[in-house]
Amino acid sequence: MNLNKKNILGLSLLEALVSTAIIGIGFVAILQMTNYSVQSMQTSGERTKANFMTNLVAEDVIGSRKSSTDSHSNFSNYLMANQFNADVCSATTGSGSADTGKIYGTTEENTHAMKMRKWQALLNNKNYLRCKGTSETRNFRVYKICRFPVSGCLQNTSIQDEELYIGRVQINLNEGRKRKYLYFQSDYKVLGKNKD
Repeated sequence: MNLNKKNILGLSLLEALVSTAIIGIGFVAILQMTNYSVQSMQTSGERTKANFMTNLVAEDVIGSRKSSTDSHSNFSNYLMANQFNADVCSATTGSGSADTGKIYGTTEENTHAMKMRKWQALLNNKNYLRCKGTSETRNFRVYKICRFPVSGCLQNTSIQDEELYIGRVQINLNEGRKRKYLYFQSDYKVLGKNKD
């Protein structure tokens, strides 16, 4: 009777060590899973911000397409001559543009320069969209496609307009491995008619 009670009094040291090791492995797995989920949420947030920024640029271009300056007949022509490149991610130090926070510039600037300053303040800055590596890019290009041969214009006889402007916003994320593109029609000139 006394012998049976002695065998069931408690855990041995070996059993306690094994159970501690099993619980420790479980905690390590939970911590790794938590770390992965936090990184996943940050990546998802950056992609959402990139989507917002590309749409913002497209809306700015389409909303200002009829504005003109002394040297450019429309905003798309201005953008062809003044291409936008954000080089904040290629710099290993610094936060980016000196225009940070100066989205609207001064009242002396024309609409086109103010839009470019806004993009510089938002896209050429690590505070709004983070950089994970130096191979990430943020740029905007406008391509002009013409039905007839014109200097500085890509010719395509299958388009229905005399001139067609295509905008392309590109944002590379995750050290350049994830690319966000947005192509859109930024302006046009109807064949045989003056543009409204």
